[in-house]
Amino acid sequence: MLEQFAIVHTSWGAFGMVVRGRRLVATFLPQTEGDLRKTIRSRCPDAIENADVLRGFQGQVLRYFEGARVRFDVEVDLEALPAFRRRVLQACRGIPHGRTASYGDLARAVGKPGAARAVGGAMASNPLPLVIPCHRVLRSDDSIGGFSSPSGIREKARMLSLEGVLPAAP
Repeated sequence: MLEQFAIVHTSWGAFGMVVRGRRLVATFLPQTEGDLRKTIRSRCPDAIENADVLRGFQGQVLRYFEGARVRFDVEVDLEALPAFRRRVLQACRGIPHGRTASYGDLARAVGKPGAARAVGGAMASNPLPLVIPCHRVLRSDDSIGGFSSPSGIREKARMLSLEGVLPAAP
């Protein structure tokens, strides 16, 4: 099936999305447009640019980065992922705006209470950051943990500040 991508110019930078049919298969957190285009081309080389794809979702992304409380009501495609990763990502998607959970909380939620490290691995390879809010997952001691985005944990802290979970950075 044809893959399409769009770039949304937010106040934080260029946000990217790749869609197959009407389902989101990948998102890329804000960065420079040039870097974003390289990343999309390397991961989805056959995707065709279509600025009009999932316009409603694009509006939600813009509102989120302006500080609005947004619930992303877009269909996602996780079918190619192993069952455990898919369950973890679906559980993570349920963490509401302005709330956090620990890696252990998600492990327990998917019936694998000793699998916090494996949950961390699923978060690190999340194909849909923002929509599946891995930035809301913290270590059990409430420290920020890691974040695999272009700006790393600085961006995770900024997103959590935007949602009111952490104090705004000075």
